[in-house]
Amino acid sequence: MSLRRTIILIALVFAFGCTYGVSAQDTSQDTSMTTSQIHDVLERIDMDDDVIYYIRLTSGDILTGPIREISSDSSGTSLRIYSQIGKARVYIREIKYVGTYTAAYRQKHRTYIMPTAAPIGKDHFIGVWELAFLYAGAGISDFLSITAGRSVIPSVPGDQQVNVVNIKATLHQAPNGLLEEGMQYYAAGVNGTWLNDVNFLGHLYAVATFTGRRTSVSTMLFAKIVGKDDYIVSAGTLFNQFRFPYANGAIGVGLSLDSRMEHFHDMHFLAEVWTADITRPAGTALFVGVRINNTSFSSDFGITVANGPLILPTVSVAWTPFKY
Repeated sequence: MSLRRTIILIALVFAFGCTYGVSAQDTSQDTSMTTSQIHDVLERIDMDDDVIYYIRLTSGDILTGPIREISSDSSGTSLRIYSQIGKARVYIREIKYVGTYTAAYRQKHRTYIMPTAAPIGKDHFIGVWELAFLYAGAGISDFLSITAGRSVIPSVPGDQQVNVVNIKATLHQAPNGLLEEGMQYYAAGVNGTWLNDVNFLGHLYAVATFTGRRTSVSTMLFAKIVGKDDYIVSAGTLFNQFRFPYANGAIGVGLSLDSRMEHFHDMHFLAEVWTADITRPAGTALFVGVRINNTSFSSDFGITVANGPLILPTVSVAWTPFKY
């Protein structure tokens, strides 16, 4: 295996360790709220015109916009939302989910395989990456995010699979003061990866994320700090055993973009570019794809392009079953 391809492999494995879940299903499987949970949200409603809410009805229709009024009559409690189609009065019994637009997007803690600096928070998930890596993630408050996963590749012995544990701490989050509804997040983390049981790689990383109404941009810097300088990797009968160098102290970088498509509630454009070693730019890879999501599932589809040329179809799905 060529050096540039091994560098790409390193970046993919590291990014997998930092990734935070993905996936898609129809809205009938979307997260539902109980009447009590809906009333709890309504008690905290901010009727500022700049605060956009996301309401999904039991019919499957979605309304977005500021909420201007909450009232009760003989038919029950209702709210009035100023959506793109005009003013709409919606009764509580017709609502399946209500929350701010920001809270309704439960994948903001990652782009595709790159982490953002935003915490997992309550958006605990179970996912599968490239149909061969099972992983799960959970948040502790809005500070600590933990992800762990293991590959389940057929024909590869258990001691030759890939295992990953990733811990990220969101150190600071605040409005960025530059963009409408914009936020800024800063995080640092550690990542442990086993390429076979005998090949350990340890990384330390930092990431910063800036968000706007529809778009977030993240930059990441990471370094290999623990492990050998040369590795021998085996994968049963899947491919021949190979060796690759990856010295401690190697510095990698990444840049990612997540932008919700205008006029679509649940479709995002994703893009990432990253390398595991900035001294070897031939190892740089680019991902572009699309995310389809709701408040419970999301699916990412795209391609990864690397020097070679090497073109890989990429897919990731995840389930966020826990109610917000």
